[in-house]
Amino acid sequence: MKHHHRRRQRAAAATLAVLGVAAITLALRPDGDTDATSTRARLVTPLLSARRAPGPVADAIGAARLTERLGSIGAGLDACTVVEDSGGRRVSDRATEPLIPASTLKLLTAAAAVDLLGPDARFTTRVVADGAPASARSLTVVGGGDPVLRSPSGIAAIAADPERREGPSTRLAALADRIVAAGVRDLPGGVTVDDTRFDALRYHPSWPDSYRTGGTVGPVGALVVDEGYADPATRARVVADPAIATGEALAALLEDRGVDVGPVRRGRAPAAATTVAEIASPTVEEIAGAVLAASSNQGAEILLKAMAVHAGRPGTSADGAAVAQARLRRLGVPTEGLVMVDGSGLSREDRASCATILGAVRLGDRERLRVLRDGLAVAGERGTLVDRLEGTALDGRVAAKTGTLDGVSGLAGTSTVRRPLRFALLVNGPFGEPRAFALREAMVSAIAAFPDVTDGAASIPGPEPVPPEG
Repeated sequence: MKHHHRRRQRAAAATLAVLGVAAITLALRPDGDTDATSTRARLVTPLLSARRAPGPVADAIGAARLTERLGSIGAGLDACTVVEDSGGRRVSDRATEPLIPASTLKLLTAAAAVDLLGPDARFTTRVVADGAPASARSLTVVGGGDPVLRSPSGIAAIAADPERREGPSTRLAALADRIVAAGVRDLPGGVTVDDTRFDALRYHPSWPDSYRTGGTVGPVGALVVDEGYADPATRARVVADPAIATGEALAALLEDRGVDVGPVRRGRAPAAATTVAEIASPTVEEIAGAVLAASSNQGAEILLKAMAVHAGRPGTSADGAAVAQARLRRLGVPTEGLVMVDGSGLSREDRASCATILGAVRLGDRERLRVLRDGLAVAGERGTLVDRLEGTALDGRVAAKTGTLDGVSGLAGTSTVRRPLRFALLVNGPFGEPRAFALREAMVSAIAAFPDVTDGAASIPGPEPVPPEG
């Protein structure tokens, strides 16, 4: 890290030298039509005042100070930062160095998914029968990859969670209502569940067991209710088989409506089945917004596998990652050094640079991908930042995707505290969650203050009176 520090020192020195030349040049310009023989006092602006060139000089000084402050905050750690204003001007440090991105990777997954699948696309859960609905002896539930399918208790849990309460849901109870409305009254043959749209891998091999047992992520599949948690309120225990658990939840809702239901089993839908009922999810744009704001790990993983299927490939994480990276390149995101093994950023094998992450943030200016701007968590207001930075100058004025793992902290999004800025920062090192939060909040506070050389007009020296000549 020492050579990076020396490099920053040299850059700062060079910047100050340029500023000195610029200031001297400006100082030598006439201040107007002043009569050299005038006996009136003149106002002379100090030689190195930012008032002489409030735009370029203030920005250059601010850039040097910001680089120094970010370097000081991340001293001794592996870190990259990049800050960009609306004119494309940048302040950056090690912007292209790939680091572990944690959940900031979800920006890449969301960008690729919304663009590839379409913002208005939906996932459909179908219920089919081998014959007419009214005479059906059994039903098959075919999973379409809906990541927000929820039971009544799951919807209640979402409403009670400050980070997720604005998130979308697909009501499993509404599907039960439609089945009954189709004339189904007795199912002695029970319910069969078909989740073969995706592969059967529930957890990525690179994830530690603690993610599953600690409630970090539920089992990934094409037919999952309540994100695969046995108790969606506590998220303390995951189900063994998410498709079977979904079938059982649907059977219970049908029994509540007077339908006798037999056993729940695995199987495939009949080739020439009749659709009894179906329910569509909220749009992909809405789902991607929940993935970004509340950092839904399972939602990101399902979007990844859905991209693979959409592209005609097997519904695996590896295929989804390959499709996603190809889409990102097509969108113009710089992908040099990008290693994407999952969609959520839970894997410590993932790598991304600040330049890559910022490339996804920049896509939020496109109408088709506006969720990358509008769907972010907001400081003090929404998502994973709902209880962070409250009461500060950043409250309500920083929107970003957070990223946290043991030894990883990231934040990427926008700030409007002083001027519109886009930014991305990643820090890797030997620290836990409390310091991860502190690091990124200190860094984004410095970024949001850019350029910090003008704390109001009083901080820039004004013209000073000069005694009359003669």
